[in-house]
Amino acid sequence: MKLSDLRVSWRQLLAEPAYSLVVVLGLAVAIAAGYLIAILLMDRWLPDPTVPAPDRVVRLEFKGNIPGRSDDWFDSSPYVFRDELLKDKAPVTQVTRVLDDELTLRAGERLSRVKIMFTDPDIEPMFGLKALQGDLKAALQKPDAIALTPVAAERLFGRTTDIVGQRVRMRGQDVTVTAVVPVQAGNSQLEFDAIANFDSPSNGLDDRAKKAWYTVSGRVFARLADGATPAQMSTLLQDMFDRSPGTRESPPEWSANGRKAGFMRATSLSRLPFDGARQSTSLMLYGALTAVAAAMLTLACINYVNLSSVRTLRRQREIAIRKSLGASPMRLAGQFITESTLVALLAGVLGLLLAWMLAPAMSDLLDAHFTAKLLAPLQLAALALGCVVLGCLTGLYPARVALGVHCAPALQGRKQSEGSRGRQLRRAMTVLQFGAALTLSGAAVIVVWQSNYIAGLDMGFQTANRLAVNLPEDLKPDQYRSLFDALKASPAVQSIGASRDVPGSNSVGMVDGLSNGATKVQARMSAVDLDFLKTYQVPILAGTLDGLQLPEARPAPDAPPLQDRPIVLDSTAATALGFATSQDAIGASLKRGRNSERTVRVVAVVGAIKQEGARNIQQPQAFVPARYGMAVLTLQGKDMAAMRAAVNDIWPRYVPDEVVDMIGVDEQLSQRYRLDRNTGLLIAGTSLIALLLAGFGVYALAAYTVQRAALEIVIRKLHGAGHRHIAQLLIKEFLPLMGLAALVSLPLIWWLGQQYLAGFVERANMGGWPLLAALMGTLLMAGLAGLRHGLAAMAMRPILALRD
Repeated sequence: MKLSDLRVSWRQLLAEPAYSLVVVLGLAVAIAAGYLIAILLMDRWLPDPTVPAPDRVVRLEFKGNIPGRSDDWFDSSPYVFRDELLKDKAPVTQVTRVLDDELTLRAGERLSRVKIMFTDPDIEPMFGLKALQGDLKAALQKPDAIALTPVAAERLFGRTTDIVGQRVRMRGQDVTVTAVVPVQAGNSQLEFDAIANFDSPSNGLDDRAKKAWYTVSGRVFARLADGATPAQMSTLLQDMFDRSPGTRESPPEWSANGRKAGFMRATSLSRLPFDGARQSTSLMLYGALTAVAAAMLTLACINYVNLSSVRTLRRQREIAIRKSLGASPMRLAGQFITESTLVALLAGVLGLLLAWMLAPAMSDLLDAHFTAKLLAPLQLAALALGCVVLGCLTGLYPARVALGVHCAPALQGRKQSEGSRGRQLRRAMTVLQFGAALTLSGAAVIVVWQSNYIAGLDMGFQTANRLAVNLPEDLKPDQYRSLFDALKASPAVQSIGASRDVPGSNSVGMVDGLSNGATKVQARMSAVDLDFLKTYQVPILAGTLDGLQLPEARPAPDAPPLQDRPIVLDSTAATALGFATSQDAIGASLKRGRNSERTVRVVAVVGAIKQEGARNIQQPQAFVPARYGMAVLTLQGKDMAAMRAAVNDIWPRYVPDEVVDMIGVDEQLSQRYRLDRNTGLLIAGTSLIALLLAGFGVYALAAYTVQRAALEIVIRKLHGAGHRHIAQLLIKEFLPLMGLAALVSLPLIWWLGQQYLAGFVERANMGGWPLLAALMGTLLMAGLAGLRHGLAAMAMRPILALRD
């Protein structure tokens, strides 16, 4: 690349600013998207560099196999496996449990709600955790110690230094800050503001949860000993589970005829992004993003090649003069490759600026943090090298066109074409542009349509104008009742109900058996108070809750199970249990529990309810009225802002040591499909860009077609051809290309749609509308892009064309 070639290339770009803007901006948008997605994939697929030998660290994962359910793998497992692995001397060197929670910490008068991780001391060497200040090992070994990140320290103390030895209060316990640890990378499996010992009194877990075999409470990690493999560990874990008391005590039908009551496996950290639990959606998303980035870059390159080829044909006299003055083929090709490389480098600089500007929006859309710095030297060097390679590749075809120019005809003013092979190549590139635009448009319609459909599903309860207030676990009964009564008396609150969860926020929930003689079903159990159904406007089909007497206090852990407890069924559960009508179920006595050790009495039947997500099968639902064990208060009123203000005013009077945690029910439930919705918007935006790029390709091809067929057009006009005949000439050029693109793309759109929708139980009935919408959108863009040159062809004056 010579400096003189670079100066000529720069002057050529300045000479045609509109052309330069189109090609540079098109490439810049594609480069920005590709750069951001490459950074994201690198951040997600590469393990945390601070973890020593990440392929030797495994996460234990569990999958239930309850009859009638279709649970996916959990990224958590029963905590009991930690003790069992150590007791059985399994081939592991370190094992640690992790419980993630959100608690309020108090330092003096400052309150801050933080993400806290309760874990075992083995977490430090396993994940390579280092202290910025103090002694992290002491924080993990002492139940009354804690380690903070600088972010949490700043919130609590207003500084990040000289905090070791300070005291903070957590769930009524005073603990000492013994270390400050850095915030973990975005691709780490650990996300926390504070760390404490797993056996801290503030943990909140009882011994039953720590020792249960069929309760998925949190995550368990292990470092494999030398020679052990994740596959061997998976086999060992499955064998331990099959022989466990949890399997033996489960209902007989769970393990009848050789059926597994559940599954266990171990997945290494390096394979979690690909094989780990809950990764199928992420893998589909990242695969789609990779395809989108590749498609955008390909379309931008095709767009540049098309436009630069037309521009090269217009420069035939200049090229002929260069050849006549002795420019060698290598020098001439180098000039055009230099021009393309300059365009790519300029697009790279602009693309880097766009990437920096779009990174916050991409982070919000994809729930991702771009840990790898966009302006890091290694990334910048890779970007520059990629732009040079891109420029060289896109400059090859314009260089070929330039080398094919014959000097004598060009100097005489006779126009030359790129030849039949060149025209075929250009048409193939146009077909590829149309096909990519069609495919992206169709995919966007499918994803957005499905997202809107599942967002509007009728779940059997109302969520609008409802505010969920999360309660601390250690809230005393008198505090709970006083807070409840104060909120209920507020003029902003029309109704208030309590439950263990916000309905629909947990796609799995607690499942238990209900039997009516020979019929037994697995039903989702939800603890609620007597006002819950009214607050969520759940219709009662039969029975009543009026006058129902409930226990006043939580029974002791060692107390025998309460018998003949009242229970509310939804119509799905009532039908599954064999009741012909809702009224038939009222007063029925049912056996509850894995081994039917308790009895419950049906007091009401409500309409069918779906708390599971759109990807899960709807389960029978049962509600257990109770006065204790509630974690959420739901307020219903006409004005959300007024209810928030009431909570902010009332909360400090009764819960002074906790930061209030509240969220709109609609907002919380919408988080389930946020990634799907944002993915659809991202693909829709990409498809719009693809359509614009395809439009530029049509524009270039139409310009070339009119230029090449100018003589034919005027001869037709001289023989009486009207505007309709001239339009037909252009339509004949583009219609076969559109037909070929549709022939390839429409089946691909259908296949991609089926693959995407296969992950949903609830699917929108779209029919062929996505295919038709994509086709009509692409045809409209093609028509608009070719309109200018079509009108120019119709207005062409024969005398000027013949003179040329």
